[in-house]
Amino acid sequence: MTGREQRVLQGYDSIAQKHDRPDSDEELQNSGAPQQFGTKAFDMPELLHNLNMLVDMSEQDIIQNDREYRYESDLVVTLRHEEVKLSALVEQEEGQVTKLTEIVGFIENLESRAADGAADPLSLSECANVFRRFQEDFYEEYKVYDLSTLAVAVVFPLVRQHLADWEPLKDSRRSLDVFKQWKDILEDSNRTFSQDVDNMDSYQRLVWEVWLPCVRGAILAWTVREPEPLIDLLEFWLPLLPPWMLSNLLEQLIFPRLQAEVDTWNPLTDTMPIHAWLHPWLPLMGQRLEPLYAPLRNKLSNCLANWHPSDPSARLMIQPWVKVFTQGTMNAFLTRCVIPKLQLVLQEFIINPHQQHLDGWNWVMSWQDLLPVSALVMLLQKFFFPKWLQVLCSWLNSNPNYEEVSKWYMGWKRMFSDRLLADTVIKENFNQALEIMNRSVTSPGLAAYQPGARENIAYLYQTEKQREMEATKKATDYKAIMSSGSSSTVVPSSFREMVMKRAEETGIIMLPIPNKSQEGKPVYKFGNVQIYIDKTVLFVFEDGRWAPKSLNRLIELATLPVT
Repeated sequence: MTGREQRVLQGYDSIAQKHDRPDSDEELQNSGAPQQFGTKAFDMPELLHNLNMLVDMSEQDIIQNDREYRYESDLVVTLRHEEVKLSALVEQEEGQVTKLTEIVGFIENLESRAADGAADPLSLSECANVFRRFQEDFYEEYKVYDLSTLAVAVVFPLVRQHLADWEPLKDSRRSLDVFKQWKDILEDSNRTFSQDVDNMDSYQRLVWEVWLPCVRGAILAWTVREPEPLIDLLEFWLPLLPPWMLSNLLEQLIFPRLQAEVDTWNPLTDTMPIHAWLHPWLPLMGQRLEPLYAPLRNKLSNCLANWHPSDPSARLMIQPWVKVFTQGTMNAFLTRCVIPKLQLVLQEFIINPHQQHLDGWNWVMSWQDLLPVSALVMLLQKFFFPKWLQVLCSWLNSNPNYEEVSKWYMGWKRMFSDRLLADTVIKENFNQALEIMNRSVTSPGLAAYQPGARENIAYLYQTEKQREMEATKKATDYKAIMSSGSSSTVVPSSFREMVMKRAEETGIIMLPIPNKSQEGKPVYKFGNVQIYIDKTVLFVFEDGRWAPKSLNRLIELATLPVT
């Protein structure tokens, strides 16, 4: 017989399995008892079926209960996290509500104190302290709610009141500290102006709506020929003005006033030269003044129509514009208006060796700093030298005193500037005069009439030729020096070229060694040592190994005697 037996079940299905014991059929057979066909001992299929159903249902209930338990556990954890999150959010919202309540209190205080008839009126310094506190203690709210726009309602009226009696052209530095203070507070560096008033930050609106109207009124009442007060005003306020606003001020307010004044300017009747009140605007306006130059040149051109070079006022009026107009424009103006007048003077100029009047010559030469060299040389070549050489020939044909001729020649040459004497055409004309003088003095029979004349002219001729050769040699040497200097200052393009240059300077021979390399780099014979170059590092073969060395140390090793 078998009693109770412990069973280890591997799953719910194992419950339905029969007990591990000998088959009842074998027992019945061994006992000899009669047995019905197709039946087993203790065979109860309905009971087993019901038990299996109960086991399956219990198993499903257990699985469902486990799933619901896990879901509820996860839900509890999620709700706890949500509780922590909502608690933090509630705390944050409470802090935000507290801050906003405090901000609203500040704003209400500002509005009440800024109102007309307030018992304790608000000052600019107190208002600045409030805005600084907004930026320091409530920075996020200041940015999110754009609290800087409060300045439009609170600060702008106070600044208008502060500037009520301001005269910008008389007291240009007044209120600079006030606007500097509000620039630091209100300016938004991330906002740019795009021709839209709504896109300006609060500081730009302060300047545009409060400061600019005061300055606009001053500009409309400003005397254009007294530029210094307005220029001083703009220079003092330049660091505080947005660039676009300065451009607007110069182009829309100041330039029209200057243009109207240029239109009314008359160079013949006005005692004040135009450059005295227009040139001071060049640093501020620069190229913006270009439209004024064409009408100005037309007025000068009309003024020069009846001008004579004996009047120096024209040169004094034109000279200040040499560096303002472009070189091409100035040369064209002088060629059209001045050179024809100088040409007439040279045409009427009389050359008389015995009684020379130099007024006409001085009138022409007074313009040599303004005229281009080529134009002045052309004038002299066409209208001076032909007459000058003709007078020289006539004088030499009348048996002159050659000492006086030599002095006359040297006197005229000294009246030419070095810039003119360096020109080839001028040199040729003076050389031609020397040749004429030399031919005249070497003609037969002249030496008997004037002893020493031939020697004096020959000495003058040789001296002038020698001076010309020396000047040519100096120019050639100077060009050679400049070319050699420029070539010697060429910066080496690589470290290897720099090493080769140092080798040349120190007299050390640097040659590549055929069929020899180290680390894929060619090896060189540098004096007494072997080297190779890797990028910007020198490696020297010393004591049986390659070691990095400085260039100065390499030169020392290369110059050591071989032991």
